[in-house]
Amino acid sequence: MKVYISSTYQDLVDHRVAVDRALRRMGHDVVGMEQYVAEGSKPVVRCKADVRAADVYVIIVAWRYGYVPGRSESPPDGRSITEIELQEAQTSGRPVLAFLLDPGAPWPPNSVDAMGGAPGAGDDVSRLRALLGTEYLAGIFRTPDDLASQVAAAVSAQGLTRHMVDRVLGETSVATPDMNAFAQGNQVDDSTLFSIKQMIQRAGAARALVLQIDDGKRWWSTRLFLLASLLRSLTSVRQVVFCDNDGRFVGMASPAAIMDGLASAFPDLDEFEHRLRQEVPSVDIERETDRQTNAWNAFVSAPPASGLVGPGVPLPGTGDYENALKVGVRGPLLERWLGERWVGRCIRIDSYDLSMIQVQQIVDSLLPDVPIQRLRKAPAAGFDLLVVDRDAFALQLAREWVRSGLPRSPVR
Repeated sequence: MKVYISSTYQDLVDHRVAVDRALRRMGHDVVGMEQYVAEGSKPVVRCKADVRAADVYVIIVAWRYGYVPGRSESPPDGRSITEIELQEAQTSGRPVLAFLLDPGAPWPPNSVDAMGGAPGAGDDVSRLRALLGTEYLAGIFRTPDDLASQVAAAVSAQGLTRHMVDRVLGETSVATPDMNAFAQGNQVDDSTLFSIKQMIQRAGAARALVLQIDDGKRWWSTRLFLLASLLRSLTSVRQVVFCDNDGRFVGMASPAAIMDGLASAFPDLDEFEHRLRQEVPSVDIERETDRQTNAWNAFVSAPPASGLVGPGVPLPGTGDYENALKVGVRGPLLERWLGERWVGRCIRIDSYDLSMIQVQQIVDSLLPDVPIQRLRKAPAAGFDLLVVDRDAFALQLAREWVRSGLPRSPVR
């Protein structure tokens, strides 16, 4: 990986050398002020470009705030180059690994801004240290070797996490079919039946299916019930993820939870399940799809004998039965219908790479299937919605850690 090292220089030169040596021994490409050569670009421009190009940003802070560019530099806003680099890493989504000198460690007084630095520099470095200590799980070091050991371990963990996460998320199969022809309509005809079969084939071994809902005009509750029945019977889909028009996470529920919640809200839907149970299901996907859609058409053509579509609501003509029963699907309604089985929160990744904190959130989640909203990698815009198997994720993470400690050459 390409690792950018950010710090003041003269007071931390020995520490930078130790970190540089440790990371290069591990095979990483280290970038810092030591590697800079004369170029036409201004220092701030070059620093920011290098930060954006790095895979990991490492910031090391003792008791100096660092060089503040003059008015001839850009931007002339009073920030030190170190803090400019930090903010560039944050805005560009680079993983930040922070390390602070132990307040109790011995340190030369002439390397402490509060004891002779530029006016206000002591306050600035205290503010920067407080920022790093609260926003990040900052490592605390005392010696160059201590720092090098911590940085090497943190960068190694970041590399393992990044590669492992990319692989796991890459293997996480989420289907996003075009179901507009099926979501609404008075009858499941040959055209919509074809789109259903295509959806089932494309879902394959997908863990989740993403459906877009908006103001209740895109999906009918009745068709969502039928879709959940098909998903439960014919696919490996464990969760249905709902998003808004911008692709942002709205909620998640399993096909079984959707069926149970809708059947509780609309008791007549139980009749459809009852009719399905009267026949032996087929092991052939196409035949079973035909069986369920035929049963659905029969259900909406011959409503339950109860004559109700809801408490106290008389049944209209049979041709209008589904129109009377359906409700436009919206997030708040799904939450009300499904109750505790509705998952209304996800892990939001606002940069392409996961942080260690987000990895821990996945591993510690109470949900076996963890929903994630991940910002797409530039230059693509928008979000990807993923569902991660928590236990498989934790197992792969453990395997990666074990492999990282094994000898590189065969053991004799």
